[in-house]
Amino acid sequence: MVNIQTSGIIADNFNFDGIRQKRADSRKHKAEAEAYYAEREQNAMSDEERKKVMEEMGIHADKITISEESLEYMSHVDERKAQQRAEREKLLAKNPSSPFEYRGNLSDDGQSQYLVLSNYLYKSGFYDDMDDEEAGKMEDMLKDITAGMDNIRAVMDGRRSDSSLSHEAARLELVSSVNALNYFADKYVSEDKRDGFKDLIKEYESYNSQIVAKHRNSSDLYSDSMKNASTTNVTSLSADARQAQERANAYRQIGKVTHTEQEEKDLKEDYQALFDKLMNKEDNARNIFDSLQNLLVNYASGGSKNSMMLSILNANNSGSIENMFRYWSVML
Repeated sequence: MVNIQTSGIIADNFNFDGIRQKRADSRKHKAEAEAYYAEREQNAMSDEERKKVMEEMGIHADKITISEESLEYMSHVDERKAQQRAEREKLLAKNPSSPFEYRGNLSDDGQSQYLVLSNYLYKSGFYDDMDDEEAGKMEDMLKDITAGMDNIRAVMDGRRSDSSLSHEAARLELVSSVNALNYFADKYVSEDKRDGFKDLIKEYESYNSQIVAKHRNSSDLYSDSMKNASTTNVTSLSADARQAQERANAYRQIGKVTHTEQEEKDLKEDYQALFDKLMNKEDNARNIFDSLQNLLVNYASGGSKNSMMLSILNANNSGSIENMFRYWSVML
């Protein structure tokens, strides 16, 4: 779960608006601070003027004393702060929480998981030597890579009624995004910042694995509801009606497909082998993602050759494959 390095950023991950906004706010606050201190310096009283005002108020600085109780209280401030920190760490240990757990407004339809990663990079100085355009491009990559996981989490949080990702596409998206984040780390993040960033990637994978395991979109739910329906095969129907009948039967067959734990493990290993080829540039990205889609569809259909089943599964999953292809193409 959350280690010491990542737990320190949990509280403010979702107060971080992104590097562009952070820099804009920083410039604004700097200008406001400079104006404030300039005005303060202009209006500042001299020591003699301040002393005179205080004496007129009956306050004599050379006669001010601090009670023993106050001195005792002040002397233990650091000790009390240390105790408070220890208590917070003890609570975190008893109730571990992922830094990727959403804490925003549930009516907000925006993405948020990339902010955790970007916030870590911001605090570690990753963006310091970049101009606004370059920093923004880096953050946009993180946003695109994590968008699929935000898409399915929004459904579970009630912020969206459905997801563009099927259950099988979500599983592939998680493998893809974890590999993409590690590739981003190796390519862009310096060695002194990389270990902490990769710790976050492990936490990202752990947190989202639980969500993916439970995820179903409307197409998945429809297939599941159809699996026990009786097969219809009326030949006297019109061409359109027969096609609708074929689609209903295809969804019924999709809903009946099941897999063993070993088959699920083998599929993940097959996915990983293709991402290894992609990162090692042993084949071009288009061929890799066509192979990934074929793997996904073959698995979801149970190896069926039924053209209607394959057509439905290709149509329902091609969009998510293209999104993965796009963010990988930016990095490669």
